[in-house]
Amino acid sequence: MPRIFVTREEVAGGSLLLEGDQARHLAGPLRLQAGATIQVVDDGGREHGVHVLAVEPGRVTGSIVWTRPAAGEPRLHLEVVHALIREMDEVVASLAEVGAIAIRPFQARRSVTRPDAGRVAPRLRRWSTIARESAQLAHRATIPAIHPVSGLEGALADLPPGCRVLACAPGAALPLARLDIDAAVPLALVIGPEGGLDGAEIDALMRAGAETVHLGARVLPARRAALVAAGIVLAASGDLDTAQPPPP
Repeated sequence: MPRIFVTREEVAGGSLLLEGDQARHLAGPLRLQAGATIQVVDDGGREHGVHVLAVEPGRVTGSIVWTRPAAGEPRLHLEVVHALIREMDEVVASLAEVGAIAIRPFQARRSVTRPDAGRVAPRLRRWSTIARESAQLAHRATIPAIHPVSGLEGALADLPPGCRVLACAPGAALPLARLDIDAAVPLALVIGPEGGLDGAEIDALMRAGAETVHLGARVLPARRAALVAAGIVLAASGDLDTAQPPPP
């Protein structure tokens, strides 16, 4: 069942009215037809089942048949501070699917990818689009925030108050899989580039109160480390204990 994000205005009065790109996507690639049922999540945190009445190339209308608080979000507020790498599209998609609430890309000292100022804004727009589409496919209730590219210290300074910071480093003594994770405490994972974080960056993390952790005896490529680490902390917080609720 397709699930898409909408505004409260688009589901006002018990009806759905979609126009523009979303409608064209439903009518085109998804081949939506009148009589189908879809799910929509509005920006007020409500999820709706919609009976589709009409599908036109740039316009979709439907009637709302049920409404409930939107499901699909982890209890743990999880942010990922990720060094810029070539595969950032893949990183953003996987983190949006698994449950990260925010992604904070930073320019690491060993990052090979170093976009100039003119290329940063288009990349941020592309990553925001990827995050939205991936969150829809994963049946989430929130679109992850993609923050502007910064330095490591700037990204750490912008984390929520009281946020626990875990920096993934192959040589760390503490295994991430053995940590107790409190779902009530915001958590940030820090992932370095392929060459790893350098000494100055580790020092900055220590000053910020970060804990260094490892992901096991194997060295994962940076594009997969974030997904594995996120899955570990979400499981430890109890987020994977409950299945997705069925429609009413």
